[in-house]
Amino acid sequence: MTLTKISRFLYVFGLCLFAASLPLSKTFLTISQVALGVSWLLNFNYKEKINHFKENRILWWFPGLMILHFVFLFNTDDYKYAFHDINIKIPLFLVSFVVASTAKPSKKEFLWTIGFFCAAVLAGALIVIGKHFASEAGWIEKILDHRQLSTFTSHIRFSLMICFTIAVLCFAWKEKLISGWLCLLPCLPLLYCMVLLQAITGLITLGALAFPLAMMLIEWEIKKNLKTIALATLLIVCTIGSYLYYEINDIFVPKENQEIATKTALGNPYSHDLTNTFKENGYYISRNISITELQQNWDSHSAFPYYSLDKKGQPVSGTLIRYLSSLGLKKDAQGIQQLSPDDIANIENGEANATNVKTNPVRKRIRELLWEIDMYYSGAEVDHNSLTQRFIYWKTGVEILQENYLFGVGSGDVQAAFNAQYDQDKATLKGELRRHTHNQFLTFWISFGLVGFLFFTIMLISLYRYTRHLEYSFLAKIFMIIIVLSMFSEDTLETQAGVSFFVFFFSLFWVEKKNA
Repeated sequence: MTLTKISRFLYVFGLCLFAASLPLSKTFLTISQVALGVSWLLNFNYKEKINHFKENRILWWFPGLMILHFVFLFNTDDYKYAFHDINIKIPLFLVSFVVASTAKPSKKEFLWTIGFFCAAVLAGALIVIGKHFASEAGWIEKILDHRQLSTFTSHIRFSLMICFTIAVLCFAWKEKLISGWLCLLPCLPLLYCMVLLQAITGLITLGALAFPLAMMLIEWEIKKNLKTIALATLLIVCTIGSYLYYEINDIFVPKENQEIATKTALGNPYSHDLTNTFKENGYYISRNISITELQQNWDSHSAFPYYSLDKKGQPVSGTLIRYLSSLGLKKDAQGIQQLSPDDIANIENGEANATNVKTNPVRKRIRELLWEIDMYYSGAEVDHNSLTQRFIYWKTGVEILQENYLFGVGSGDVQAAFNAQYDQDKATLKGELRRHTHNQFLTFWISFGLVGFLFFTIMLISLYRYTRHLEYSFLAKIFMIIIVLSMFSEDTLETQAGVSFFVFFFSLFWVEKKNA
């Protein structure tokens, strides 16, 4: 085998390993980049590589992003953090440069790469499902946090990979690249996995993809079917709106005939906080509470003392009071006596609402998010509340931007700027919860000022406009939808996994130009 053939084999191997590692292994993700680098070095035809690089000018945007990070070291004080950030972004240069300067993959090589990615995502989904059933069966320690089901990468990022895999499978079925059942059957465990992960971001993204996927599968043209599309959209919006109205009404509208009692059946006085409007399933939390009876009776029913933490690290007392409220029970000895062994276990596990435990994971997550929003607008602390923490991140980011909108704070001083603003705002968030904006557009603007924000925005627009020149234009557009949507609620380019997912498929699809 010649050196050129070895180089090509190693290149395709690197692409396939990279694709398979995205959902499964950060270690092999690094190894795959080494393989791509070595494959590039083993092929000594550098003149041809330069010509390939010139032909793929659209991919110059990614090295440009790396250059932007170095340029904005000029107004950075924390160089250690800045170079740590640059180290995370290395794939932006390495992957895009190797792919742009190497002969594009053949159709077979391209399909092998995409196939490895889809197979790896499916394997990851089956692992999630297996962990869930093992947890429920008691074969392993019970998993209380849905995020822990995703072992290898963030549950949100994994859900986005699932969305893209489903789109690829639908496209492959439509184009007859693979037999029908091999394309569509894997969609079932992928969707089930997303439900188990309670991945609302992924489900919203999949909902956004449903329209273009449906148009592709049934070969509808928007102009010819505009009325039908508008009617279907209106029906979907009304259905979702009605569902949310039902949940909001069930959670927050006070139930009738909620007695404010003076004493318990045992003669102990109740305490009430009539200014507290928090409710569980429409029942006020801070009314009809007898702390004495709760403590004495709970401690005789559970190995978790009243003044301790449940398995989620929350105060047992708070979880117990909320759970009793969700059942419409008074918070006293009689209330505890009406709890079943399953109810006791739920409280020990940190479940604060009896309805949420008994419903499906997606509905449970939606109800939890509605509760978080109510807590936020009522002025309560939002620590460990994933959605409402983002409200604070976005608010803090905008405040920083108001003072640094032109030049930003520098690529290394973003976290320092956030910490200072948190202190100034007297934010309740502590320690590791004091994070960035969770919005990639805001992060770029804060880091690199108006120039960096415009650079990033124009880059995305240019990449989208270029899709009309691509061999797999439809999948490229789908990938762009996924990436752009993710950037509104995530700092997609602030982690190795996010950067790798971003640059790999942009490079792979955007080098696949249509034949002239």
